[in-house]
Amino acid sequence: MDPEGSEISFRSQKLAPLLWKSGCLDFGEFTLTSGIKSPYYVDLRLLPSYPKLFDIAADMGADLVRKKDISFDVVSAVPTGGLPFGTLLANKLGAPLTYTRKRKKSHGEERQVEGKMEENDRVLVVDDIITTGGSVIEAVRSVRENGGKVDDVLVLLDRTEGGAENLREEDLNLNKVANIEPLVEELESREKISSEMVDKVKKYLDER
Repeated sequence: MDPEGSEISFRSQKLAPLLWKSGCLDFGEFTLTSGIKSPYYVDLRLLPSYPKLFDIAADMGADLVRKKDISFDVVSAVPTGGLPFGTLLANKLGAPLTYTRKRKKSHGEERQVEGKMEENDRVLVVDDIITTGGSVIEAVRSVRENGGKVDDVLVLLDRTEGGAENLREEDLNLNKVANIEPLVEELESREKISSEMVDKVKKYLDER
């Protein structure tokens, strides 16, 4: 395994019990927004309800930004799931926070990017989870259209279903705290889920 892969696996193992304790992961059969059947479901919106666990997860994100020496002036969160994570992360990094609207306001100053962002500011776009990357790419385009420069995206968890590849087509680097596969393997080692369930998740990912 390459060094970066080893580091992602290590972080995934550390994040796994946090997501399990906060109820962010469920296993069975779930219909996703796309209509696809998945053997697992992730809801990271539950994590902020557990302040100590959420704080540890945000520390992991901030440590990753520092370790990779990502250069940025502003953090921009992807609503709605990315807002809690982006807010805490920006606070830990001592950076201004912005967020993108899905639609430009029809009143006032008609902003699509809320918060203070100057022309040519380097922007780190943050979300909680990435699947195919559609919502992240939409947010990045909004930031770019409003004068920000985006090279890097940060997420807590990558479902590894094409998001990284789709971001590369937009000249974006995906930085992630964890991948789903080593995370579920860690849960198996802690006897939280069965080996059969891990096999189902791996088969699902292979098919995706």
